[in-house]
Amino acid sequence: MKKGVLFSLISILVVVIVFSILILQRETISFEREQLSMKQQLEDMDYAYNSISRSLHILADVTTKRAIVSSLSYIIENGSFFEDRRTEENLKELILNGTLRGEEVPFMKNNTLDKAISDLEIFYTGEPRKYNVSIELDKISITINDSFHILFNSSSEVNISKTGIARFSRKIKISERISINDFEDPLYLINITEGKGSRIIKKSKYIDFTKLIVSGTGKAWCYGELTDNINADESEKKIFVNKTVTTGVNKFCGTIFENNETSVNISYLKVSSISNLTNYINSEILLSGEKGKAWNITNFIKHVENSWYINSTTGPSFFDRLEGKTYCSYCTGGNVGLETFVDKNHLLGLSLDIDKNATNIAYKYINGILGESKGFNESSTNSSSFRYFKIDDSSYSNYFE
Repeated sequence: MKKGVLFSLISILVVVIVFSILILQRETISFEREQLSMKQQLEDMDYAYNSISRSLHILADVTTKRAIVSSLSYIIENGSFFEDRRTEENLKELILNGTLRGEEVPFMKNNTLDKAISDLEIFYTGEPRKYNVSIELDKISITINDSFHILFNSSSEVNISKTGIARFSRKIKISERISINDFEDPLYLINITEGKGSRIIKKSKYIDFTKLIVSGTGKAWCYGELTDNINADESEKKIFVNKTVTTGVNKFCGTIFENNETSVNISYLKVSSISNLTNYINSEILLSGEKGKAWNITNFIKHVENSWYINSTTGPSFFDRLEGKTYCSYCTGGNVGLETFVDKNHLLGLSLDIDKNATNIAYKYINGILGESKGFNESSTNSSSFRYFKIDDSSYSNYFE
């Protein structure tokens, strides 16, 4: 009898212990699941914050580019520059309000930075996230970073919270360096081609335009392709290189030689040796007779023919071009100007009157500044190819010193 009671008690005790263990395990699993869920939700919120941060950088870049396009469209359509207001202020108004001088700009409608931020908030407060999100944008600034980039600077306070989970509140610094490559140059369009010829800003592929290949003594400027063929076609546009001067070289625009054994009347450059010049056959060469030097200017000609731009300490910056200035008012903070080259043959093709005496440097050409001849004759300005140019004593001319 006693044994039966004892066995019953032990059985009940075992059941109670097993039941307790099961309850404890269930509570442990439930707690672990809750902890895992909390961790996952915290990770999701952190991911959302990082995603918002990336989005703000992208939105700043895209909205600023739209504002630049809107500014260029306004200038081209109205034929007038931003002469009465600084470009930074116009861009900020377009970015924040979608207006220019208080007037709505269609291209910016529903594309302002404030609208984009509002849409971002709605996206994260809706299903399935259901976060409480607020994004406060601080004061923005639009400045020139260098000749080929403008800088968008701002900061934003991002608040993300979810009831019973957590609350994030962080400040984000938004700094976007925006390229002006592929935007139109309004100064060139309006002031040089009178609206007939567009030019897109492209950074030049070359840093070194010229290479000094030989020095000696000579007479006049001459520009053309170097050849050692006395029977070369279009000899008047080429420079003949030979050990000695022979008859028949007068038909070339210039000659490079070693010995002066004849008195033929030519533009020439006498050097101590021509042995290294064979590497430059078919290259574009400029004879600087006054300085007794010959330059390989193939890169320079490619730069000109492609209408590329280089940085400048004096040429008008991108903002200056939007304001119609033919000088660099923004260069006080550094070298942020732009410089490009006018091909007068192209202007003739647009039926424009050209100033043959002016430099081919674009912004100085607008101002009618005289240039020093670097080509071989004035009439070649009327040819279909780029064979004649003038530059002044600064800017490009330092490549031929």
